[in-house]
Amino acid sequence: MTLSFQSRIALLFAALFVAVQALTVACIYVAVRDNLLHQLDQDLRYAEQAFRQLLVERAERVAGEAGLLVADFGFRSTVTGGDPATIASALENLLLRIHAQRGLFIDPQFQVLADSAGQWQGQPFPYAQALANTDATRSLVWFGVLDGRLQEWALVPVSAPLPVGWVAVAQAVDEQRIARFRQNSLLPLHIGLAELSADGGRLLAASAPDAALALLHSSTNRALAATVDTAQGRYLGRILTLPAAGGDQGVAALLQIKFTDAFAGYRHMLLLAAGVLLLGLLTTLAGSVVIARNLSRPLRALAGAGERAVNGDFAASPLTGRNDELGRLADTFVRAAQLAGQLGELRQKDQERRELVASMSHDLRTPLAALRAFLETMQRKAETLPATEQQHFLDTALRQTEKVSRLAQELFELAKLECDDASLNPEPFNLAELLQDVAQKYRLQAEQRGVSLQAELRPELPLISADIGLIERLLTNLIDNALRHTPPGGRVRLDAWPARGRIAVAVRDTGIGIAPEYLPTLCDWDSPLARRARADGGGFGLIVVGKIAQLHGGRLQVESTLGVGSEFRFDLPLADSARAADGNR
Repeated sequence: MTLSFQSRIALLFAALFVAVQALTVACIYVAVRDNLLHQLDQDLRYAEQAFRQLLVERAERVAGEAGLLVADFGFRSTVTGGDPATIASALENLLLRIHAQRGLFIDPQFQVLADSAGQWQGQPFPYAQALANTDATRSLVWFGVLDGRLQEWALVPVSAPLPVGWVAVAQAVDEQRIARFRQNSLLPLHIGLAELSADGGRLLAASAPDAALALLHSSTNRALAATVDTAQGRYLGRILTLPAAGGDQGVAALLQIKFTDAFAGYRHMLLLAAGVLLLGLLTTLAGSVVIARNLSRPLRALAGAGERAVNGDFAASPLTGRNDELGRLADTFVRAAQLAGQLGELRQKDQERRELVASMSHDLRTPLAALRAFLETMQRKAETLPATEQQHFLDTALRQTEKVSRLAQELFELAKLECDDASLNPEPFNLAELLQDVAQKYRLQAEQRGVSLQAELRPELPLISADIGLIERLLTNLIDNALRHTPPGGRVRLDAWPARGRIAVAVRDTGIGIAPEYLPTLCDWDSPLARRARADGGGFGLIVVGKIAQLHGGRLQVESTLGVGSEFRFDLPLADSARAADGNR
């Protein structure tokens, strides 16, 4: 099924809107997710500090209270000279006063002399290295696993006055303590406890076992937050390493937040965005239909106008003159049709140029054939021809060579100008001085013809910027034509004056004038006057003049009346300095 242009426009706008809205929603989701992850990471860091403070501060408090009680003389006397049962009784009394769960007394050989739970008497203490480091590091709080449960240890040395052993107070870190911490926390935390090892570790307790195990066995850097996926959802967590009692044993707390639960507060935003997307889609569909109608109507008119423009009706487009893209498109269609017409004209001119070349071949062949005939005649009859006839033949041959030379020179100049091989060399100069110089050069010729040649002297003329050689050639051609077509007693006048930011130049004569039907094609290749002049060895002077004026940004204008005279005008640009001075006035 082929869709109409209007339907395609409507679907295009709808697809663009959906794509933009979907991209917007995706960007919002990514931004919210990244912001949430950053916020959750900050929350986990705060939870780490709070959890560490909760565990360590309690253990330090127990260690401090136990240290005060252990320093009592009665307690030191009991543990120094008493039997295991008496020491165990003293430990129970100590535990009651500091609200602890379990206590052990270890001798200097790291043997457990008494255990309030009655399990480790006579056995070596499993964390002897921690006892040895207690005096060196002054660290009294440790964490270690005892009987399968994570214990929070407070180690207190006993001296009477010499060291006689250590009192180790243990407090279990179990699910109940985890539950109390979660209840007191403002965050939806999941907490786990684990014993670390090279292969990952062993989980001791956790409120979300699957997530805790996934975090524990993840290969990410334990110093950074990690994201794990489980069947229950995605969790963001951190591993909090605790000070371990055993040198080869690591203990950690696993703090996690369920990402989906934390993201629940943002769901209404995404639902609102989805609602806006749906509403916008409906609005866009309605608007795109209206836009498509407004676009298709002028396009149909433009298509018809384009067809008419191709047929030559350039002014038939109803859209030309509009100040929008459709108006520009209509203008482009019209210009394209005009260019097509101009291309046809160029082809016609090229055909005319071919005909001109053929005509020029004939025009050159005629004087050359006459010249050859005269020279051959003089060669064959040199001994019999009288001197007067020989001089006549030489004069005639010389005139023919002058015709050929003039035709060749004008053709060369015109070819250079037509092919733009004559690169302009503009320079600032005084036009009034140039007019005087050219007039002076032709003054003798004018006197011989009985013609008055004058150049208006205007020293106040500003400088112009032009190619002085080409302008001199232009003036030379115009003055030569004026002198040849002005009868004795006539006048030829050169003048120049400022006009519309340029300098206008005129050559006026009181010659025979030009018929009105010749004026439109006076500077063209196929001008009848040019064809007539080529028979006398010229015909390209005005064509060269028109081309030079065009290269300087002007146009040759001709006004003529038969029997009265002619006026040729063109204009030239001002020099930069003169233009600036004119603009300041």
